[in-house]
Amino acid sequence: MQRNLRMLSGSVLYLFLACHLLNMAFGLISVDAVEAARTYLTKPWATPPLAQFLGLCLLIHLVLGLAAIYRRNTLRMSGYDSVQLVSGLLVIPLLASHFVGIWAAKNLYGFDPTYRIILSYFWMDAPAEGLRQVIVVVVAWLHGSIGMFSWLRLKASWDRLSLFIYPLVVAVPVLALVGFVDAGNQVIAERQAAMEQSADNQPAQDYTQEEIEEMEAAAAQRNDEIQRNMALQSRIVWTTIIVYLVLTAATFIARAVRLYHARQRTVSVRYLHGPTFSTPVGANMLEIARLHDVPHANLCRGRGRCGTCRIRVLEADPSLPDAGKVEAATLARLKLGPDIRLACQVMPTAGELVVERLVAPDIDPAELHLEPDTSDNDNAVPETAGA
Repeated sequence: MQRNLRMLSGSVLYLFLACHLLNMAFGLISVDAVEAARTYLTKPWATPPLAQFLGLCLLIHLVLGLAAIYRRNTLRMSGYDSVQLVSGLLVIPLLASHFVGIWAAKNLYGFDPTYRIILSYFWMDAPAEGLRQVIVVVVAWLHGSIGMFSWLRLKASWDRLSLFIYPLVVAVPVLALVGFVDAGNQVIAERQAAMEQSADNQPAQDYTQEEIEEMEAAAAQRNDEIQRNMALQSRIVWTTIIVYLVLTAATFIARAVRLYHARQRTVSVRYLHGPTFSTPVGANMLEIARLHDVPHANLCRGRGRCGTCRIRVLEADPSLPDAGKVEAATLARLKLGPDIRLACQVMPTAGELVVERLVAPDIDPAELHLEPDTSDNDNAVPETAGA
């Protein structure tokens, strides 16, 4: 259930981001084209109940992401996992200012922030915020794309899908960023022209001292209100970031405490045609392999979906825990015998364990859908592979 919820919530957020990027790509045509596309691509996301559903997906994805960090038994991971973990942790701090700014525009200042207004703000009033938007687009898109690849590359149709997905994953953010630049240049030119015209058409007018004082008082009152609203925005942004950082830090601390208590005992592991070592309990066999530099196939990166990390248990004293629902379902789907387990799911207890890797570490995703061979000799890892 958690895996499906994380996948569903992540897919919704990825679709939301793709709509925003495609909307911004219309800046290659004009700012008016961006506004016209907004009606179909981004504006629906701000209307209930879709806005509430999007917020719920963000919350679910965040909570499940922190739960996944808590369950990690090692931070030594693949390059893909490292990039996805870091990019995922950066999304909320980078997005907080933007989300609060959109909320403030509607609720504090009483106007709908069109793309023309937003682009003018990013390019002329607060260029640092514009740079933050570029960074968050890259970070969020990278995080979502890695998650999508991890899921789709396990599908039998991946070879055909990849011909379209790879170009799209590169083209969408590039077109969006170029559109952002072109539209920004247009609003800068429009604003400068409007300022010059306003200066040329400003009629000479004499004001009485009383009128000047009234205008100054009104301007001061507006400025005070703006300053109060900006201070409120800043408090909300920093409160959001601080709460998020506290939750993240608490997750890592709780994880460290869990691992400290779990690693007071050790298990002796011997790989057939591989190394022998003693390691603290508390990690699954795939994590143990990574910690001891033992190459291991894992196309789904340890999520129990592909079955490529399967091992044959030759000896186990005491016996290994029974397979959980995820592992049992994958073993049944691949029609694997009772002595076969998934390294990413099985967590040995203190004692002795002898195992054999059954899939070469460099397996290609296309081989995933071949009929598995679980015979004793043909499907085992060659002695030179990963030894």
